[in-house]
Amino acid sequence: MLPHLEIRRLGRDIYTYSVRAGKADTGRSEDPIDSLERCLNDAGDSLGHYFPAVIVSLDGQELGNYSVRSLQQDAIGLAAEMLVKAPPT
Repeated sequence: MLPHLEIRRLGRDIYTYSVRAGKADTGRSEDPIDSLERCLNDAGDSLGHYFPAVIVSLDGQELGNYSVRSLQQDAIGLAAEMLVKAPPT
């Protein structure tokens, strides 16, 4: 079972996230984060010790499975890819 990283846009370049594993809420950002890249990196750091991969959604749209290592090491590239898949409204 993969955890689910749910990212929400709160405004232009302001994000928050939560992580669920099954029905349990296992983590979340305490404060808004000022870029999608930092949001991915922060979530990757919190997941890296426990999970190899994660399901990611942005504003309720599931974007796919990603390795936690890629969240940590290629957050800029992943953020660009995710914003194409789920552009701001």
